[in-house]
Order: sequence, then C-alpha cells, then structure tokens
Amino acid sequence: MDELVVVFGPFAAALFLAVANSKIIDYIFRPIKKKFPEVDFWFIIYVALLTGGIIGWISELNMYAPYIPNEVVGRVLTAITIGGGSSLVHEIFGDSGK
Repeated sequence: MDELVVVFGPFAAALFLAVANSKIIDYIFRPIKKKFPEVDFWFIIYVALLTGGIIGWISELNMYAPYIPNEVVGRVLTAITIGGGSSLVHEIFGDSGK
C-alpha cells in the first residue's frame, strides 16, 4: 500500500479504494437485485460502509496524518471515509448496470 500512497497521495489512494469498494458491492448485489427485484435493499449502504472500513483498515492508509496526530483515529476516519466514499462514488457516477 505504501507504493500506492507514494504514487498517488493519500487522498487519491482513499478515492481509489472507495471506487474499488463500490465495485465490489455492485458485483455482489447487482445479480441479487436482478433475481429479487421486489426486495428493498436499504441495508446496502451499511454493507458498503463495513466493507470499506475493512478495506481501509487492512490497507493501513491514514489520509488524516497531517491533521490528526493519533494514528488509530486517523486510520479509523480514513476507513469510514472509504466506506462512505463508495456510496458517494455510486451516487455521482450512477448505476450504469440498470
């Protein structure tokens, strides 16, 4: 992950991980949505937050390091940003697979 941060910077690396998380959620839930169109998938945002949090924590990325001296708090906030960012990415670029 250090190479990714050096090349792109921490914000761009977090954005990249948010896009990857968004695609993972899409690939998991798009077939399920097609199979069961009547089901309300209101919980997908929470699944995206959870998977983004896991991706962010495993990557050890801390995009808030210059602003928050506590590393654990910075990593937790970055993980939340990645999880929530995937929802934002999905809203901006829309559902291209409808």
